[in-house]
Amino acid sequence: MKVIIVDDEELSLNRLGNMLADISGVEVCGQFYTAAEALQYINENKLDAVFLDICLPEIDGLALANKIKDIDDSVNVVFVTGYNEYAVRAFELEAVDYLMKPISSNRLEKTVQRLQRIRIGAGRPSRPKMKVSCFGGFHAAGYDSGSGIVNWRSPKTEELFAFLIFKRNASRDEIINTLWDGLEPDRALKNINSTMYYIRKALSLHGLEKCISTTRKEIRIDSDLIFCDLYEFERLLRGRSNSEDRAETLDRLTELYKGELFQGKAYEWSFSKSRGLERGFISALLETAEYYTEKRGYEQAEKMYKRAFEIDPFNEDICGHIIRIYLETGRKSEALRLYLQMEKLLMTELGEKPQDKLKKIFNER
Repeated sequence: MKVIIVDDEELSLNRLGNMLADISGVEVCGQFYTAAEALQYINENKLDAVFLDICLPEIDGLALANKIKDIDDSVNVVFVTGYNEYAVRAFELEAVDYLMKPISSNRLEKTVQRLQRIRIGAGRPSRPKMKVSCFGGFHAAGYDSGSGIVNWRSPKTEELFAFLIFKRNASRDEIINTLWDGLEPDRALKNINSTMYYIRKALSLHGLEKCISTTRKEIRIDSDLIFCDLYEFERLLRGRSNSEDRAETLDRLTELYKGELFQGKAYEWSFSKSRGLERGFISALLETAEYYTEKRGYEQAEKMYKRAFEIDPFNEDICGHIIRIYLETGRKSEALRLYLQMEKLLMTELGEKPQDKLKKIFNER
C-alpha cells in the first residue's frame, strides 16, 4: 500500500513516517512539508492514501483534501491533527480516519488495517505476484512455486531491474547518473527505454508486468505485488529494538540474510547500503548474544556470536566472546584452537598478531 504524509512539523512528519515504515505492507513514498509539493507528487504518481495534517501554513488540510480528491478520487485520506474540533468536517469529506497526536502504534495499525480492507474491497490485488531475492545474489521469480525464474536479456537489463528493486522508485535522471554516467543524455534516455522494454518483456513471460510502472519522469516498483527479502529485512532491522520477541525477530533476520546484498554482482551503487545492512545485522546478533550471555544461555549466545564471526572473521572482539563462552563451558582446548586459528588468519592476511587483550582472556580464568 503506497502512502504519503503531509505535515509542516518536521518531528511529527518523521515520527509518523518511521511508524508507518515499520508496518508490513506499507510503503511511504514521500514526506512533504507543503501542500504544493504533495499535489505535484499526486499529479504524477498513483497512491492509495494520504496522511494529512489539518493545520498547514498555506492551505488547511481540509481544503487540500478536496484538491487531492479532484486529482484522484480513489486516494483515501487520513487526517492527523492535535485538535479534535475538525472531526465532523473531516468525516463529511469521507475521511477514512481522524488521528489525534501523539499517535500510538496500536491506533495507527488499526487505521492501516482499515485502509487495507478498503483497498481489498476495491478489488486491487493484495497478494504478492513476484518473489525477489537480493541477499546472497539476485534473482526474481513468480511468487507461486513452479512459476520459474525470470531470465534477463543482458547484465545491464538485470542491473536496472535490481536498481529499481533497490530504490523502489527512481527518476530517469537518477538512473542515468547511476547506470549510464557520462553518456550523452539523448543516448542515455534511449538506453533506458530499450532496457525497460526488455525488462517488461521478461516479466510478461511470467505475468509480472504489472509489478513495474513508469511515468515521464520516473520508474517505480509496485512493492505491494512483490515479496522482497531486502524489504522485510530492513523492516525487521528497524523495528527490532521494539520487538516483543527479539529472538524470533533475529531468527527471521538470520533466515533472510543468505549472504551480502547482491553478492557476486559488481553494483557499486549498492555497496554503501550493503555494508550498512551487514553492520546492522551484526549489531543485532551481538546485542541478542549479550542478552543470552547475561542469562547464562551460552548455547544460544554461542550460535549468534559464531554467525557474526562468519560475516566478520577478522573481528577480534567477536572471537574473544566465543573464546570466553568456550572457557565458561569447560572447553579450553576449543578456546585455544580458535585463538590459534585467529592468530594464523591475521598473520597470513594482514601480517599482524592478535591484540594482547585476546590472549589475556585465558589469564582471566
